[in-house]
Amino acid sequence: MNDIMRTAALPADTTAAGSEMRTHLFVSGSDIFALGHYPNNPIYPGVLIAEQFLRLAEAVAGKVFGGPATVAAIKRIQYLDAVVPGDVLELVASVKKSSQDGLEIALQARAGETVKTRATLLCKPGMRPASEITAPALPAAPGERTIGHRALTEILPHRYPFLLVDVIEDFQAGDWLRARKVVNRASPLFLDGFPSSYPHGLVLESIGQAGIALYFLSRDGGQAVDIVLGSICDAELISDIPFDAVLTIEARIERQLANGVVLSGEARIGQQVVSRVGNLIAMVDPR
Repeated sequence: MNDIMRTAALPADTTAAGSEMRTHLFVSGSDIFALGHYPNNPIYPGVLIAEQFLRLAEAVAGKVFGGPATVAAIKRIQYLDAVVPGDVLELVASVKKSSQDGLEIALQARAGETVKTRATLLCKPGMRPASEITAPALPAAPGERTIGHRALTEILPHRYPFLLVDVIEDFQAGDWLRARKVVNRASPLFLDGFPSSYPHGLVLESIGQAGIALYFLSRDGGQAVDIVLGSICDAELISDIPFDAVLTIEARIERQLANGVVLSGEARIGQQVVSRVGNLIAMVDPR
């Protein structure tokens, strides 16, 4: 299993015991993420680990519910150590507790005895609500501080195919930024088969990249440096995201840190919010 988006099936080595599941993630420097996250200094993207966690949590919850299950919210994901080419991760998911809100699933990604990532996700029975969007929303009118795609590489360290913001439409330094992301099926991240809807993990990455762009645009000497996820908290995965649509990404700076930034944000199509993040911490890569 590599970095390409999986749609439903778990890897062949997935094992289950009671209310627990385990699988492995094999990370290679020849995987496609290494082209753009980050060139010459590749780190396995945290949102791709999150996407694997979503699939594993839904499988565990589905066993408990006896039918389909969906991750409704990310209560917390903590990225404790960078995952780099050559790592082999064991992913473990188990039931943490059950409540009227749903089933909490605890997850870990370990390389040997080292925990690289841990998370708590909230699952509910049934499928995620289908989008009510019947036609893609057209892009908003450009703002006063529009930044086109070609100029984004002067602001962000990400590169194709992991540059997941198309245009910055407007921003207020130190406060907010609005960006655009067109979602279609052309991404090489889908080489293993087209998902039925656009993955929420990639939307979280777009929100994060928009926030990181705002962070760089808001500081003195704002050239791009490699920056990594520290944690994601209080994220809502509200509805399925149709392809061939225009996402409006909004990011806000909640707090500046000595070596990073605390962000919040949301993604919407037209006026319908499809994903929301209450707290995302991004930190300058100490390497």
